[in-house]
Amino acid sequence: MPMYTLMVCDDEQIVIESVKHIVEKEFKNIRVIETARSGREAIEKTRTMRPDIILTDIKMPGISGLEAVKEIKRVHNDVKFVIVSVYEYFEYAKQAVELGVSEYLIKPVKKASLVETLTRIARQLDEERKKYDQELDTREKIGKMMTVVEHGFIYSFLLSQPHKTDIGRYKKDFFDMQNNSGYIFIMTFKKKGEHGGGKQLGDAAESEFYTYFKDALKCKSKCIVGPVMLDRVVVYMEQSVEDPYQQRVQAIACLEEIVNAMEKKYDMDFRVGIGKVHRDQDIMMSYQEALKALHCKEGGKILHIDDIAPGTSDDMFEILAVEHKLIEYIEAGDVQRCLTQLADIFRKFPDFFEQERLRYSIVEMMVAAHRIAIQSGMGDDSSLEYGQYLKQILNCRTKDEFEQMCIEKISLIAGKISINKKKAISNIIDRANKIIEERFNQELTLDEISKELCISPQYFSRLYKSEMGINFIEKLTEVRIRNAKKLMKETEHTVKEICFMSGYCDPNYFSRLFKKHEGVSPSEYLKRI
Repeated sequence: MPMYTLMVCDDEQIVIESVKHIVEKEFKNIRVIETARSGREAIEKTRTMRPDIILTDIKMPGISGLEAVKEIKRVHNDVKFVIVSVYEYFEYAKQAVELGVSEYLIKPVKKASLVETLTRIARQLDEERKKYDQELDTREKIGKMMTVVEHGFIYSFLLSQPHKTDIGRYKKDFFDMQNNSGYIFIMTFKKKGEHGGGKQLGDAAESEFYTYFKDALKCKSKCIVGPVMLDRVVVYMEQSVEDPYQQRVQAIACLEEIVNAMEKKYDMDFRVGIGKVHRDQDIMMSYQEALKALHCKEGGKILHIDDIAPGTSDDMFEILAVEHKLIEYIEAGDVQRCLTQLADIFRKFPDFFEQERLRYSIVEMMVAAHRIAIQSGMGDDSSLEYGQYLKQILNCRTKDEFEQMCIEKISLIAGKISINKKKAISNIIDRANKIIEERFNQELTLDEISKELCISPQYFSRLYKSEMGINFIEKLTEVRIRNAKKLMKETEHTVKEICFMSGYCDPNYFSRLFKKHEGVSPSEYLKRI
């Protein structure tokens, strides 16, 4: 049970003692922590004691009870006040209401009235505290959710899916970003003295510097910070397309300040590659530029793409071009094309295993493939547990071992996606056919059945024709005509009655359709049987 504190303010000691006695006897959740004999004393004691409830007389020496209420509420607006007075004047009651006083009691106060009043106020405080706790829980959940949303936004670049994301709406709705442009930068990290990257630091160290980096960055600019992946973090920075040179200078200065602070604070080295400012629909170009800047041998630890010497080549663009296709084929569940694309990568870059940056670029591609697997509902597959999955790839000691591992993992993921897609399609078709068989005698449209299956009419129409070889209307007609023939054989109903029982409301249309389907009219069919 929550505990609440009470301060009693009255110039009559007998009133104070009486209230204290009632509270101590009647309440387990309210405790008198202080008393005051004047308005000024009440104000001064409230500064340090911060009671939840103040019970005060109006008429006290010097500063009155109402004046004290006004002053206290100016500093502590959440305190609940109960006025106790011998005065019943309307003007006093009006002032009390204007000040937000909870209750106005007339002296002499009856015990029952005081108990009822304090009980009611304690209940209000309970509700307010509960509401506040719920608000805190909500804010905490939103904070956690926003981290997931941020990571999802960044993953759209890593999965080569910016065309599938409504970036502008995403930014506006979730991150209050109004500009329709920005740039990407990529930061890599490693422990000082280590060669290469891609080594995990451990959860504690990683979490500490990542939190520091994220907080420092968000204090300076609106941005979307991705998760730690292997040895790097990808960040989207909102930026207007105005003065490219000034923006470049400001971006480098901002990141230099943060990186220098982190290198002093943590025993780590950092490198940053920065892409140009692009419209959101072309933001993938900034990501590719940031990668190129990151892997350029020239320049210092922070390098903007515009500071790279013209003509500087980079194999990363070629890998990215092939990677985009690979991701599309994985999502489609096309195992054969996935293997062809992998073979393309290994053929174009035969020495990738000896070139660390190329090798880790392919590791990143495998991480992206893992993300697709999780998004496709394979999270319960033990062979795709992230830590084990990554460990198997990073622990490969030879080029052949690495290639074989990549082939196995991609084949597994694409193959399961293919199976899941087929199962999902089969389930949709089975449900559609069941609806047709059960409700053929009702008005049944493509829009209605699509809505029930939670897919678009256009997609359902293409899917049904592809799987069944006939379209939805042809299948519905087939079922209705079959039912009509059964009724003709087994019942004495008229053609008109059978028309209505088969889902048609126009006997003439039914007759034409029946003849087209069976070669004879309903009447002729009846004569034959």
